[in-house]
Amino acid sequence: MKKIIALSCLAAVMLAGCGKTDPSDNSGNDTETTTKAAEIVTTAEETTAAETTAESEAQTSSAPVTLPPATTTIGGNVSAGGIMDMYPAIYQGVVQEKFDEVAKQHEGLVSIDYAFRDLDADGIPELLLKYGTCEADYSIDIITLDKEGEPKVIDNIGGGHTSFAYDDNTGDLVLVWGHMGAASIDYYVWDNGSVKLRDHYEFQINDQNPSYEKVLDEKGIRFIDFGSAYQSDYTSGVKSYLCHPDGSAEDREGVFIYDLL
Repeated sequence: MKKIIALSCLAAVMLAGCGKTDPSDNSGNDTETTTKAAEIVTTAEETTAAETTAESEAQTSSAPVTLPPATTTIGGNVSAGGIMDMYPAIYQGVVQEKFDEVAKQHEGLVSIDYAFRDLDADGIPELLLKYGTCEADYSIDIITLDKEGEPKVIDNIGGGHTSFAYDDNTGDLVLVWGHMGAASIDYYVWDNGSVKLRDHYEFQINDQNPSYEKVLDEKGIRFIDFGSAYQSDYTSGVKSYLCHPDGSAEDREGVFIYDLL
């Protein structure tokens, strides 16, 4: 079985308070004089406060107001300029939906890995989503967003015992497969809205190749950060990790993606 491994709010309103020094105590004044003095002080304070408020409102109303850029929706979905801002939330929904779908099919049991790679170089990465219950039934979807921000699966390229990587020489997406001493490296490139296999390399762990790491390092293959989420049943809770190329991992809450973008 597979290993277990948050609109910014700007508060810039400052209220300037003006404290008035208490009048000196005059013990020779009678009650009426004292009362009138208090009324004069009160009236002066109210007038000053009113003038300050009016001045503040005038300054506020004359200050320029910056509005967010207008966007035009496309087909009732995401605006053309808004996809770049909204794609993390869209992908978060895709990953969560797949997690829930697999769990429903297997009485709560589900295991998924997910990473990102900008295959078409448009500034918005594609989602690499591996899902299933264990190494034996994993499937990997490559998911992109169309011009309206709709996610779509463009290919399915692998399954169990695979890891997400890239070729440091070319930048190509790479899937590394390894199991019981046998291994392979599959190189993928973007091709007219999909991905295609550019090259395939197989090797065995032996005296010449004593470790997977040795071969991968020689060929410039680098692993990428990925998220991993696992649930054994509906009562166990979701175990999630942010996994790094060096093999280390950090605990995360629920099904997450934002640390990967």
